[in-house]
Amino acid sequence: MIKITKDVAPEKLIKNGSAQTIIDLKEYSNNKAKYDSGVSKFEALNTIYNSDSVRETLESVQKNKCCYCETKSTRSNSDVEHFRPKAAYSSDFKGKSMYPGYFWLAYDWDNLFLACQVCNQIFKNDFFPIEIEHTRAQLNDFKIDNEVSLFVHPSKDEPEDEIEYRESLPFGKTEKGKKTIAYLGFGSLEHGKEFGIEYSKKHKIRINRLFEEREIFYREKAQIYKTIKLLEAKELDSEGTQVLNELKNIIHNAQEVHSEWSSMIKCAVRNGFNEFSNL
Repeated sequence: MIKITKDVAPEKLIKNGSAQTIIDLKEYSNNKAKYDSGVSKFEALNTIYNSDSVRETLESVQKNKCCYCETKSTRSNSDVEHFRPKAAYSSDFKGKSMYPGYFWLAYDWDNLFLACQVCNQIFKNDFFPIEIEHTRAQLNDFKIDNEVSLFVHPSKDEPEDEIEYRESLPFGKTEKGKKTIAYLGFGSLEHGKEFGIEYSKKHKIRINRLFEEREIFYREKAQIYKTIKLLEAKELDSEGTQVLNELKNIIHNAQEVHSEWSSMIKCAVRNGFNEFSNL
């Protein structure tokens, strides 16, 4: 994960989203029992939270990367993701959906990100665990101030303080980091075992495929890094110096936020692409 620093919210989101939120809150107040039971459900307006201006702004600030697994996204395989789920929420992985969701945050700029469909639909869905259940906003006048999310927030948290990489595998530096990796499935099957998660066949296929893709990317950059170190130890002519600089640019660009898995390569460079014996 990388830190996502957002610009000002798109004007359409502020204007139309604020107006619709007022309507939704009034509707909830008038029909509380129906919405609490799930008989009535809020349907967030796709034309507002998923408008072109919202998508384009998120694509720009996130460099077309999923806010969780850091894979590159396109419009055909990415969703505008609600960090706090809009329609319903569940406290347990693949658990029972509870109503209502965080409908009043459906158009909140701090709650919107771009995520690949696998992270959003297959893993996260409406799962949103918090530290203490009775602090859930739905039980406290819709106030999220006392909720402590067990997922790393891409903007409000510092992902580098929560998650690091050892070679091509992410490791949680904190409990929140560990659970984010395990429940969103961008680590390994071993991450899930730590929390007793029973991954489905579909989950396992995605976890293994992502690991393999990231491993290939890592090994390519590791070989380039080793070549750089070898060349730096030699006296080079102009052609050799040019090759060295080109290789350095590859490693430099791989650490830039626009690159897939840039957080992994940044960790690798800091560690000198050393191998870890305790993987």
